[in-house]
Amino acid sequence: MSGNGAGGSRPDGRDSSQPRPDGRDPSEPRPASEGWAYLSYLIGGMALYGLVGWLIGRWTGLPWLFGVGMVLGLASAVALIIFRVTRS
Repeated sequence: MSGNGAGGSRPDGRDSSQPRPDGRDPSEPRPASEGWAYLSYLIGGMALYGLVGWLIGRWTGLPWLFGVGMVLGLASAVALIIFRVTRS
């Protein structure tokens, strides 16, 4: 036995046969539109924070702030994706 209880319980305490809070069947895969949304978060985060870093870098004379902005944008996008995926 796997030791995780009867009825296909999940680590979060829900039964695997229960529907998700968003109403989808747990056995169905996520739609492709979610993948495109996550990709847009990554691209948008890098573009927005890269632009802010570039503008501040030009204003202050520190061109490396463009790279810092892009990395911060990517990190914040990944954090947002993790937050959204673990909530559903």
